[in-house]
Amino acid sequence: MFLQNGDLAQRIVNAHIEDRMRRLETRRLLREAGIDDRGWLSRQGSWLLRQLGRLLVALGRRLQQCDLPQALPLEGRMTGGR
Repeated sequence: MFLQNGDLAQRIVNAHIEDRMRRLETRRLLREAGIDDRGWLSRQGSWLLRQLGRLLVALGRRLQQCDLPQALPLEGRMTGGR
């Protein structure tokens, strides 16, 4: 978003920061009280992503143990290895 008025842009940024800080403080207080404010789907998604991360780490370690050659870096793949 392009704003010519720098003061207005700064006030918008400050409002976003204040909103985020309020949300973080609310989450901290709920966590201290032992209340999980995330929904069921969010908790399941977090669990699934943790499991996927653990699986990827385990597979990476097994590949290192096999001493296979490393794949090309991503930029090498995108440019055809040039």
